[in-house]
Amino acid sequence: MIDATKPHISISQLNMYEFCGEQWRRRYIEKEKIPPGVALIVGKAVDSTVNKNMNLKIDKGELFSIDSIKDIARDTANNEWNKGEIKLDAEEIKKGIKAVKGEVVDKTVRLAALHAKTLAPKLNPTHVQRKIEIELPGYPVDLLGYIDIQEGLKSLRDTKTSSKSPGQSVADTSDQLTVYAMAVKVIDGAIPEKLTLDCLVDNKTPKLAVIETTRTEEDFQPVLYRIENMMEGIEKEVYIPCRQDHFLCCPKFCGFFNSCRFTRKNIYMKG
Repeated sequence: MIDATKPHISISQLNMYEFCGEQWRRRYIEKEKIPPGVALIVGKAVDSTVNKNMNLKIDKGELFSIDSIKDIARDTANNEWNKGEIKLDAEEIKKGIKAVKGEVVDKTVRLAALHAKTLAPKLNPTHVQRKIEIELPGYPVDLLGYIDIQEGLKSLRDTKTSSKSPGQSVADTSDQLTVYAMAVKVIDGAIPEKLTLDCLVDNKTPKLAVIETTRTEEDFQPVLYRIENMMEGIEKEVYIPCRQDHFLCCPKFCGFFNSCRFTRKNIYMKG
């Protein structure tokens, strides 16, 4: 039985803590929030549209028409955009808010339609956005997450949007997929046959990249050790910042960059 009073962490928190402890500290200790960037808006809107299509397939055994999917995607992207402030980088600011919003909506429609045309007809979902909670005896936290699409014990799938096709190693090394496999083993009694990243790639001609991988019980322990290590670091207030030379440690990708004590702002002010 899950203890409702026990704190939870998500795999995204673990990933953030390992990538940049300072980012995690500001987000989860200081409770600082930053506006979403356009990539996050597109990802959320596409994911929401895919979920609606998959839920319809579970409920009625059918899918929305492509025209309906485009309408849903367009409305969802507009709703996400209108929720509040959006973080724009320098290039996007030059384009103008109206132009960037149009690009966000168009990209969402393209990628949602791509999923509906190429992948949705092949899927037989049993769960959509399945909430998973894993009790971790002896740990100060339990794990919380949501599986995008599960097809019984045949597969679990995670939908991603991307500007380029990821390699096989992205799926093979994904802690997120490992945690989801561990959750299904706990809840359903067995590890799914396949774990899949469904990557909607927004190239000049959008394409679907389906990357399959597997897990065994032997793969679970390293993730548990990572959680344990994270908890020890937090208890000791150790928050190691990201390397300055990492491509994600810059104003474009981190909303905390310009107010972070560990970053060199002047290198982005030249010229």
